[in-house]
Amino acid sequence: MPAMERIAVSILIAVFTSLTAAATPYQIAAEWVGCWGQEGTAPGEFHIPIGIAISDEDRIFVTDHYNNRVQSFDGEGRLLSHFPVLPNPGGIAVHEDRLYIAHFPSASTPDRVSVYSLEGTFIREWGSSGAGKGQLDFAGGLAISAGGEVFVADQTNRRVQVFDLEGKFLRMWGAYGIVPGQFGGNVSTKSRVGGPQFVAIDHTGGIFTTEASVGRIQEFTAEGKPVLAWGDLADRSGSFGGKFAAMKANLVGPIGICVDNEDRLWVTAVSGRVQCFTRAGRYLGGLGDAQGNGPGEFSAPHGIAINSKNELFIIDTYNHRVQKYRITLPRANP
Repeated sequence: MPAMERIAVSILIAVFTSLTAAATPYQIAAEWVGCWGQEGTAPGEFHIPIGIAISDEDRIFVTDHYNNRVQSFDGEGRLLSHFPVLPNPGGIAVHEDRLYIAHFPSASTPDRVSVYSLEGTFIREWGSSGAGKGQLDFAGGLAISAGGEVFVADQTNRRVQVFDLEGKFLRMWGAYGIVPGQFGGNVSTKSRVGGPQFVAIDHTGGIFTTEASVGRIQEFTAEGKPVLAWGDLADRSGSFGGKFAAMKANLVGPIGICVDNEDRLWVTAVSGRVQCFTRAGRYLGGLGDAQGNGPGEFSAPHGIAINSKNELFIIDTYNHRVQKYRITLPRANP
């Protein structure tokens, strides 16, 4: 695979009311550095990449959904390894020397979570398709707490489920609806776009979820108590609206989410926006509003992660690539 291309391009809970509802001046939050990947099946190529996770050693792991594999890279985009995994990998998290991967179902395979070593050795799997405790319905993103609890965005079941590292069910919360603590009540119960889509954990243990159809972020305690909800579907900076132009389907809203070392939230949206907020929902800046396939343009970005060097990596899903940025935002008060 070629090395990365380089081009010089310089609580009151609100249910529908965003804390960023007023028009907010656009601010550049990060500087574009480069990108790697293209559509294909060869090592270093992708066919709908979805999730991204970064190890303590800054090794980058990307799920390659239709190629049924995980690929790993260094921070410059150089391919380190690739290995097959169970079908339809999506969300991914790394904990110590293990990868935890969520899998969509197929006609012959169930919804589940799998565990692999960082070198690709299969360790275990858990879960099945359904709505019972421990069962899944199009699991999306997942995140692992410092205490070793695995939080899974169980999209079509409209809930977050929590497991231990061995896959034992611990607890869950959420239901179909639009009040705080519920998910995706403005679309069909069968639609996974209601969310929660992805999940992230900040340094205090707070749990954050994206919810595409409602266009909001929800914050919970680790036990599932609602803390705050914010966001809207306006098509502007500081909001999560704007349709995915490459598809006729009415896809809107936030998808991926991660937390930086200052507990700021970075959120991707199908509109192509990648934006930064305080944990309370105050808009801090973005990376650009253009959909497309040029440098700094996106086509339904999904997973997002930050390494120890304050570098931001974004899965540009329908462009079949990873884009890299250097965060430039100054320190902000919450």
